[in-house]
Amino acid sequence: MKRLNDLVVLTSRSGWLYLLSIVAAFGSLFFVFGNINAVMLDVTGHDLFDLQNSLTVAQVFEQSRAYTPEAKQLYYAFSFVDFFFPFFAALFMAATAAFALRHGLPDFYRKMNAASLFTLLFTPTVFDWIENVLALIVVSGFPEQRETAASLMVLAKKAKLGAIVAAQLMVLAALLASAVAWIRVRANVRR
Repeated sequence: MKRLNDLVVLTSRSGWLYLLSIVAAFGSLFFVFGNINAVMLDVTGHDLFDLQNSLTVAQVFEQSRAYTPEAKQLYYAFSFVDFFFPFFAALFMAATAAFALRHGLPDFYRKMNAASLFTLLFTPTVFDWIENVLALIVVSGFPEQRETAASLMVLAKKAKLGAIVAAQLMVLAALLASAVAWIRVRANVRR
């Protein structure tokens, strides 16, 4: 946890690393939407499982019937990319929060850093990775219906979505609180 937290802090202090996290996160997302998902939609008639937020277990098995060998290869390519995207997206969000807190609320930043709490913003990544592994089990095993893996995949997806909302709210709160603190300091300096 300490090393991951140190990476967040390092990224928040380096314009180049911060930019790299943005490019890696959103570049991989663009690649998925622009290339893999568009082809998957043509081949199967459905978006990738990961992009369907209201996916059910029944839909997983219904859609899996359309997973030809070509569709499975597309899913494997997507899964490869989707092990990188959530990590870099979390790194971007955590570095944004660290930067904001360091400049707006330095005492709070020091406490967060000392306790390695910036790593909490990687919680969606963990659930996304779990979802990916379970989806690979389901896709690679079809036509055998792996009910447990599909159920856990849908559960991990729901946990991921909840964790994403929580992480985004934490980053937004860090930005707002830091901006208010920064404005107060600047307003007092001008008096």
